Amino acid sequence: MASNRPAQAIVVAQRVGRAVARMPGIGILWAPPRAAGFAVEAFIKQRFGLRGTDDLPKARPSLALTAQVALDEAFLGMMRNPSRYPTDADYAGLAAELATAADLYAREGWIAEPRSYHRDPPPLTDLRVRRLWAMNVWYERLSWPSEYETHPGEPNAARWATFAKNRIAYAYVVRRKPNRPWLMCLHGFSTGVPTSDFFAFKAKRLSEELDVNLVFPVLPLHGPRRASRMSGAELLSYNVLDFIAGMAQAMWDIRRLMGWLRTQGAERVGVHGMSLGAYTASLLSALEPDLELLIAGAPLCDMPGLIDHHMPRRLRGKAVENGIDQSVLQDVFRPVSPLAYPMTIPRERVHMYAGVGDRMSTPEQAHRLWAHWDRPNVLWYEGGHLTFLWSGQVTRFLDDAMASAGFIEPRTPPRMPETIV
Repeated sequence: MASNRPAQAIVVAQRVGRAVARMPGIGILWAPPRAAGFAVEAFIKQRFGLRGTDDLPKARPSLALTAQVALDEAFLGMMRNPSRYPTDADYAGLAAELATAADLYAREGWIAEPRSYHRDPPPLTDLRVRRLWAMNVWYERLSWPSEYETHPGEPNAARWATFAKNRIAYAYVVRRKPNRPWLMCLHGFSTGVPTSDFFAFKAKRLSEELDVNLVFPVLPLHGPRRASRMSGAELLSYNVLDFIAGMAQAMWDIRRLMGWLRTQGAERVGVHGMSLGAYTASLLSALEPDLELLIAGAPLCDMPGLIDHHMPRRLRGKAVENGIDQSVLQDVFRPVSPLAYPMTIPRERVHMYAGVGDRMSTPEQAHRLWAHWDRPNVLWYEGGHLTFLWSGQVTRFLDDAMASAGFIEPRTPPRMPETIV
């Protein structure tokens, strides 16, 4: 019996965390106990040598890591708003949409051949440009009619068409020199504006110090394309088909933008995505194999699995009662799932970084993508989902990744001062 105590303690810690999560109106107040439960679980695993996958590093408990996990949990707490949970009628409508979509996708061959779901977009011509200033950086704000449309017969087509502001695509461009490489920076969930994106990707440093041209596409329903107060909210709602439409439109808009970059003299283009942007970058790499560099930061790769991971048990039961299970979700998500496509970029051009304490995307999702890509260069940092925003370790890793692709000069270690005798 004594040998089972560590595992029993972990189960207790997990149950306490789930109980806190179910408390109505708890919001961000659930972050400290959930983070404490994570720390206890990590300590027990370390103390008793309990390990899962050998090549997925385990978190080493510390106050710093626990604080970063608490930050993740606080963000999740703000996102889990019971007012956005589906009603019984919503479940019935969602089940009907999924059944229609699954039948359509199978009939059109999009499940068997997910690449065929994505249409090649036309060249980008009707472009508006404004020169603006943000975060001590001059940039150009590009805007153009997206012209993306869902496929005939898709059950969410009418709802998707109501997002009027989403019909205009946007991107922010920070230019240096025409002959320098271009790095496409794909933002995470709930951002898509210059202040947040330039800060997250360190735009001033990349542009002025490292001499890289930058382009920041705005993902559908984010930033100036948002449909409500919360940027991106409709993309990650219980209307899961809207996520599929959003990723398909993202591919359409970004690939048009890449074609325009070529007309601007861009010969070398790489992409760096963070979180939801990493998911987008992973999908883009399947459709655009000529990318010179691919960096996926704090990535997710299996949206149905992530939904199931974060879904309260009560809602999961309601979904199953209505015939909404992982099998049907996995089928309809295949056209926009990075796991449905082989890696088309040489492995030496691919880099990943992920936090061992990530409570949002989860290290398991990053590990699955890493394994699917045949284990490219990866940094497992001691931190949560948002830690990469200030981590010097991640910054050095990114510098080395860009240097390996010839985007910047290699880092040189600082010279030690000479000793004067």
